[in-house]
Amino acid sequence: MAPTTKQPLIPGRAYQDEAFRVILRRLFYLWARQTGKSYEFGRESFDEMMGNPGRLITFISASVALGGELLLKEVQVWQTMLRAMQQAAAAGGCLFTSNGLEVIEDLDALADIFTHSKLETQLWHDRTTCSRTRVIAPNQDTAVGWTGSIYGDEVGRWPNAQAVFEAVIPFMSRNPSFRLRLATTPPPDDKHYTFELFAPPADLEFPRNPKGNFYRSEAGIMVHRVDIDDAFAAGCKIYHPDTGAEITPDEDRALAFDKVGWDRNNRLTFVAGGTAALSLAGIARAQAAGKGQCIGVNITEEIAA
Repeated sequence: MAPTTKQPLIPGRAYQDEAFRVILRRLFYLWARQTGKSYEFGRESFDEMMGNPGRLITFISASVALGGELLLKEVQVWQTMLRAMQQAAAAGGCLFTSNGLEVIEDLDALADIFTHSKLETQLWHDRTTCSRTRVIAPNQDTAVGWTGSIYGDEVGRWPNAQAVFEAVIPFMSRNPSFRLRLATTPPPDDKHYTFELFAPPADLEFPRNPKGNFYRSEAGIMVHRVDIDDAFAAGCKIYHPDTGAEITPDEDRALAFDKVGWDRNNRLTFVAGGTAALSLAGIARAQAAGKGQCIGVNITEEIAA
């Protein structure tokens, strides 16, 4: 990738800074769980608000719809981000406001604003011009009314991902400065729309790199990949579930009961879940045999495999 020389006002890890500098309008983030996807989106949305007076940024969060522990963790991230945005805005000579700042010390109240898709931040460039970031749930029925840049978090958990994408993609053709940023881990269901959007080419290997690795997916989209080993090399800590002692990724995996789930969420393994009639590997083999055209797949063989 060709990074720019811009530096973020809010600090991040090596792989976050690498993603921050990418100048592509469209970039997908395939990052391991708990490596800072929401934090990075907060940094990038703030930077975009700073550089584009009047810009609207729509942050689409799966946790708003799913609730539970996922929601609480994301609210905690935004609790940190709101403070960082406020400080960075002051350093940049702008006024930062948010309804979240009114209850920033009250996690439950902030979560309530978040749950009802009412969290909005404003960066005032002067008395009449402000840029905004709003946090909402993935909803294809209201998506047609969105505009500006789109940031989608945990898209592999969106139950209606294809319909939402169909609604938001046309925005990209209306303004060359609009950006699309989507983040996820591999979805547990191989029929999910994002499975093929993010899947790397077969047999592609990724060296351990604290800055992460870039590849173009089978769908032709540039992806920034950061697995648990990359994040660990960049200083992301892992702690023992019982003692709290620092451990390595391999030690953490050895402790995991569900190693398939651990590999998917941490080493970003695309695992066929058995829910699709045909696997991606089977289709790829058929295409190779037919020199680019899928002639057929032996379903019996696929099931046996």
